Amino acid sequence: YRIQNQQVITFSVLINAGKTVTAKIIMQYLAVLSRRSAQCRQTTDSAPGGTATIEQQVLQSNPILESFGNARTIRNDNSSRFGKYIEIQFTTQGCLIGASVETYLLEKVRLNNQALGERNFHIFYEVLVGLSKIDRKRFYVDKMSPADFC
Repeated sequence: YRIQNQQVITFSVLINAGKTVTAKIIMQYLAVLSRRSAQCRQTTDSAPGGTATIEQQVLQSNPILESFGNARTIRNDNSSRFGKYIEIQFTTQGCLIGASVETYLLEKVRLNNQALGERNFHIFYEVLVGLSKIDRKRFYVDKMSPADFC
């Protein structure tokens, strides 16, 4: 096959300027464009066995990544503390066929030390809230709440 017209969109702007939201909107837009193609609709409108289509999988992965890389800071309750490189692959007909994401954690120090008024990465609080009583006891957090980790 032949690679045609590779394109890149780069976001590198000030803090709290909306990079994460902009990336979500662009990914949604690219998924919509892919679905508009008649050839793509035939293969992606209904995934076999009730599984999510490629477009849905790509869009649904973002909140999971954000849980591992976003944290509350003094300026923002949902601040990205990581960088990510998202590569979305299309067929020559414009059908979305896959994606890959590489993340770069920017604040490893946040794992064991947060500034006053800030919190650790969201994933720790989400896991704590979602654990069963048995698992909370098994991980020695049965008497703790998310406030204990602020």
